[in-house]
Amino acid sequence: MDKLILMLGIPLMLINGFGGVVAFIWIIILGGYWHLILAGILALFFSSFGLGLLMLPSTAVQFAGMSLIEKKQNILGYIFMYLANLLLLAAFAAWILYVYYFGLASVQREAHLFPIMLWCYGVATGPIFWMASKERNSSGTDIMTFFISIGCIAMTALISFFGMNLLDAMKVFILCVFISINLMFYEAYKTIKH
Repeated sequence: MDKLILMLGIPLMLINGFGGVVAFIWIIILGGYWHLILAGILALFFSSFGLGLLMLPSTAVQFAGMSLIEKKQNILGYIFMYLANLLLLAAFAAWILYVYYFGLASVQREAHLFPIMLWCYGVATGPIFWMASKERNSSGTDIMTFFISIGCIAMTALISFFGMNLLDAMKVFILCVFISINLMFYEAYKTIKH
C-alpha cells in the first residue's frame, strides 16, 4: 500500500495542486461558463459546512461504536465503526456525484468536457481535502483522501476521454471508496487493538 501511495503521490499532488487552477483558467478562456465558475467558487467556500452536516450521522454512529468498544462489546462496536465509515463515504459520494452532475449538465460542446470535468474534480475534492488537512497524523483520513482522489481522477478520465456516462463512471469511484472503507476499518481496528 505504501508503495502504491508513493508511486501515485507526485502525480496526485500535481493534479490536486494545479488541476483546479488550470481548469479555472481554461474555462475562463472557453467563455460561456460563468455560472459554473461562480457555483464552483461558492461551493469551495460553503460546502465544508454542508459536508459537515452530511457527516453528522457518521460521527454519531462512530461515537456509538467507540462507546460499545469501551464497554467491551467489541463485535457490535466494530460493526458500528464499519457503518460509520460507510456513512461518511456515502456523504462524500453524494457530494461528488452532485458536483459532477452539475458540471455535465453545463457542458455546451464535447470539446469542453475535459476542462469542465477537471474543474468538477477540483470543486468536488477541494472541501474534502481541506477538512482532511485539519486532522493531523490520521492514517484513516490519508487512506480516504487518497482513494477519493483516485476515484475522482478515474471518473474525470472515463467521462472525458472514454465517453462513459456519469453513473457508470461512478461505479469505478464506488469501487475505490469500497477499498478505502475496508482499509480505513482495518486501520481503525489496529488502533483500537493497541
